[in-house]
Amino acid sequence: MSMKISRRTFSATIAAAATAATLVATPVAADDPIRIAYLSPSFDISDAWEHVYWSLQGRLEELGVHYEIQSLAVASHVAHAEQLAQVEAVITSGVDYVFLGPTEFEAAIPSLKKLKKAGVPTVVYNYTQAHEDEAVQGIQYVGFSHFKGGQLSGAWAASRINGNGKIAIIQGAPGIASDQRRDGFLDIVKNFGGIEVVMGPYTDFDRTKAFDAAENLLAAHDDIDLIYGVSTTIGLGAGQAVRQKGLSDKIATMGFGGTGDEITAMKEGWLTASVLRPIDDSGAAVADAFVAHKNGQTPDLIWGGAFVMVDNKSDASAIVEYANRYSGDKMK
Repeated sequence: MSMKISRRTFSATIAAAATAATLVATPVAADDPIRIAYLSPSFDISDAWEHVYWSLQGRLEELGVHYEIQSLAVASHVAHAEQLAQVEAVITSGVDYVFLGPTEFEAAIPSLKKLKKAGVPTVVYNYTQAHEDEAVQGIQYVGFSHFKGGQLSGAWAASRINGNGKIAIIQGAPGIASDQRRDGFLDIVKNFGGIEVVMGPYTDFDRTKAFDAAENLLAAHDDIDLIYGVSTTIGLGAGQAVRQKGLSDKIATMGFGGTGDEITAMKEGWLTASVLRPIDDSGAAVADAFVAHKNGQTPDLIWGGAFVMVDNKSDASAIVEYANRYSGDKMK
């Protein structure tokens, strides 16, 4: 049986040292367990990374695969050099597979080049497009399309304000994830002549920076109708800023991901909406890719998941239960 670690304990372990690792193993079997390194950005950014961590294991256990998993997280979404150092460390220590949640798509190229040269099969998470250079490509790219999620968010936002009003967008960090979530949103709202868009700053996917950015936007524009944050943390930071001003019933706030923290904020009335990813689907997809490769098969290069739009009026209990079917009990 695998070890159960609460989210609080897990996050505290990561915070104590960026290179701290947890080891989870299935029962000993005659065959050697596959050794997996799980490398992600900070778990403080979003609980999605922990959901994937547990759902990957849940799916492996469901398939009867024996494994060992080591988890390493960097300090922030822009700690590119730190993630490269972690990749070098797991190559040296020896692993069979790597799960890589890049700090940023292009910034991951040096890491992927080293992994490819070392012959370590790697699944790249959070992106549904492959690096063009085959010398750095992972065996599979798993994620939910940032652009499509942005489009769904834009459609919801346009409907919310009836095609007329002012929308502020708060960004993450330069790169595919933040930029495509922004561009997908703009791809929809640009079709509404009555919508004005105010572009907020990049915030490094940091909740405190997002809070400050929202405060500044609200001070500069007293007629904002909706704030779209391109991630969980940004949406929550913006929601807090609006709540602090007592405007949660007047100014809509949006996140991206539909994480547990966002669902809770919606229930409490200070976040309005978010595009939800059935997150455990993606962890299961990573496990399936590892198992397929281990069995001599070639996984599909791209795996893309579907979104569901939820807001503070949604009864999201069924979709959340399904979305967290592997990870939910582990994170209570």
